[in-house]
Amino acid sequence: MNPNQTVLKHYLREDVQREVSEFCRNRWVALETRPVNGKRLFYRYIDEKPLTITEPTDIKKLINRFSNRNIRTIYGSINIYRKITSKHDVENIENILRTTPSIDIDGNLEEIDLTIEAAKTILEELHHHDVGRSVYLVWSGRGIHIHLNEKAIGEDYWKTDPVKTAHTIIEYILKRTREKLSEIISKSKSTKKRPKIENIIDIQRVFTSPLSIHRELDIVAVTINPGEIENFTLEWTRLDKFRYWREWSQYIEGEIDKLVEKALKEIRSESITKTIIGEEPEKTRRETSPISSETRHSFTIGRFQVMALLQAARHYILYGDLDKAKSFGLNRAIFYAWAKKRGITHKKILTRPTPIAGEKIGEIEEIVGDELVYKTSRGWYTIGGQEQTPGDFDKQIIHRFGSRENFQKYWESAIKYLQRFPLETIKSQREFYEKIYLPVRDNIDKILAES
Repeated sequence: MNPNQTVLKHYLREDVQREVSEFCRNRWVALETRPVNGKRLFYRYIDEKPLTITEPTDIKKLINRFSNRNIRTIYGSINIYRKITSKHDVENIENILRTTPSIDIDGNLEEIDLTIEAAKTILEELHHHDVGRSVYLVWSGRGIHIHLNEKAIGEDYWKTDPVKTAHTIIEYILKRTREKLSEIISKSKSTKKRPKIENIIDIQRVFTSPLSIHRELDIVAVTINPGEIENFTLEWTRLDKFRYWREWSQYIEGEIDKLVEKALKEIRSESITKTIIGEEPEKTRRETSPISSETRHSFTIGRFQVMALLQAARHYILYGDLDKAKSFGLNRAIFYAWAKKRGITHKKILTRPTPIAGEKIGEIEEIVGDELVYKTSRGWYTIGGQEQTPGDFDKQIIHRFGSRENFQKYWESAIKYLQRFPLETIKSQREFYEKIYLPVRDNIDKILAES
């Protein structure tokens, strides 16, 4: 049987479809193929809609849809979303319901005893905080992902910032186990790959789904009962005869709440950073997700965010009102995203005399530069009857830059960047798009150099 047929046969199994769909439900899905010309290739959309898996039968549909792509690995996002029907849904911070707190133990196949010892150390710390029934392990290929079931954390803890909450929990656990984990790592005899334990929380992180095939190795990402970790062997991951824990999705409501309380009191970082123990010098740093093709940043700074940033800077230069500039920036970013989704090119946008996203009676017309926009009686810009406030800008744009401090750096550079252009270019919708936005839309760091 050729490799592609082996993969297909695996994903057509009922138990595989059941477990993959259980994990991926309400997550943004990514599919990875075999490398093409040495490069990793992912699929995250169908017809410009984010990939999702809700029912077991969805897996067969995806396999059939991408039948000529040689799909190998299935991933699910770290975030659980309220809905996933459009690109805007996965870009909207407020659409995130929960984030799965997780630790990555990245080892090597010659020293899995050290990987297991590290996992036991973390599990003991969790047990110390009365967390045991809401934890599951996934053999990720050469190491272990330790996942805390996000449903075991009360709703109140997710309301403000789910990614930050998950990050804080993991930072707390790694801080308390750092010394022991460092001792375990020091036992490694490997000259090629020493173990590494890290906080893998970031907004665009994805996880290999339970029972997915690894992207390189011919093994299955099996779930492991924490109580049986000492008995684990690589035989459990065999593609033709794998063994996994069927109750991995169990949890006790509120079991992790006390741990969250302790973590929130002790860990007070203002930005999303990630502790790394091992392999590299021990330090706290930001790390990008390998799944993203849009950015090298730890947060998704894509075209939507670049448009919002530059439009806000444009408005600020013209009128000097920061709050209204934020409203305008987000408004225009949503407008262009709306048009793109419906196949309306920027050339058509630039020739239309009025907005195409729709407006409601009672909204006020305003000319910004040379384009007609709409705002509410409160002064905030609006599309289709929904206004965009400065607070919305903070949540959907500033948050993507990791911290206010980091955003401020780009904001100041954006202002300097626009000031290089004549005022008439800044006012012109067409010239702004073509001369200011297009040159930097796929590499926001250009504005740091250009300014």
